[in-house]
Amino acid sequence: MNPGFPSILLGGVPFGRNNVGDEAILECVVRTVRKIRPDARISVSTDDPATAARLGVRTVELFGFEPPFSRDTMRREVESHDAFVWAGATGLSDYPEIPPEMLRIAQAAGKTNVVWNVGMNDELNPAKYSLRPGRKKRLLDLASALSLGSWNGTTWWEQRARARARATVRDSLAGCDLVVVRDPESKTELERSGVTREIIVGADTALIQEPLADDQLSLTGENRELLTGPAPRFGLCVSAQREIRGRDRLVNLLDRLTAELGMSIIFVPMNPVTDARLMAGLKKDLRQPERATVIEGRRDPAEILAIARHLDVVAASRLHLLILSSIFHIPLIGISRGSKVDNFLAPFGLKAVGTVEECDFDALFREVQRLLADKSNFITRSRDVREQLMARLDRAVGRLDAVLPR
Repeated sequence: MNPGFPSILLGGVPFGRNNVGDEAILECVVRTVRKIRPDARISVSTDDPATAARLGVRTVELFGFEPPFSRDTMRREVESHDAFVWAGATGLSDYPEIPPEMLRIAQAAGKTNVVWNVGMNDELNPAKYSLRPGRKKRLLDLASALSLGSWNGTTWWEQRARARARATVRDSLAGCDLVVVRDPESKTELERSGVTREIIVGADTALIQEPLADDQLSLTGENRELLTGPAPRFGLCVSAQREIRGRDRLVNLLDRLTAELGMSIIFVPMNPVTDARLMAGLKKDLRQPERATVIEGRRDPAEILAIARHLDVVAASRLHLLILSSIFHIPLIGISRGSKVDNFLAPFGLKAVGTVEECDFDALFREVQRLLADKSNFITRSRDVREQLMARLDRAVGRLDAVLPR
């Protein structure tokens, strides 16, 4: 790092892994750091080397996520910077292992370390903290059977694993220079984990994302026709990471939206590979596939935001399509994939129409009808919510300014 300028490492999030939401967070965190430290040398831990040219930063290996990474390199990078910032997403519950280790490395080296608008679901990542079928589960099931019902091995293992993860988070945050979470519910979850230090409630940094100009959007003829045509537009993103159960019922819902409400269906993948593949399959299954289009290809967050502002209603199990759509006060419908969606909807006076495991498609249809008929009231509420969120974010930026090295 060049002497005389603060060097700041952003990481702890799977940047560069085909998630538009994560890239929106990153772009906006970089912009925030540059606003308060214009001369800072920013490095990003990412799997996408193109980030360097796109954001004007230095890139380093993606630490903390498969495939295996070098812990020695991670340590050297953290120690060679003046500050490490765990830079957002839902990592306090989704991956509460490596980012806390990076915090501890920074703390041991006397470096500034910050948790910046990271969220926490009300349950830890089930992919990591629910016992999967295999040898360990078979042995624990056998032990449970031998106990004649007095002891459940799977429950015991999962409770221990979750308690250890929460303790890891609790202990690593104790030595932070600043802890900012993106919503009050995440603060409550940290307190439930035993964190007693000051926790600031901010807001997701992606809320300051700016759109690409319409004349710079690269769209297919089909995309453009449906996105700018006279029919009301229903934007949808369903995550391939945890698919919505009831594919036939989902397709039936989309058919009803086109047939009964005259809507066009705009599929907006937040993962340009897996989500796009899933939604292309949904389009093919529709009775009138010509009434739907998939926004395909790798898209920057600015492009997704520019597309979202043309929608009349948005439904998603991907949090950041909801966040980006809220910037232009597009009426929102959430499908829960962890409590993060519910947490974001709460200030709008909204509740999710179910979960990815049990979505109420009839309720979703009724909610589309209601929002189309009552759009002005939603916009009024949304403007108030955005004002509150931006005030929280501004206060958090002030606290960040106070702790980052100069």
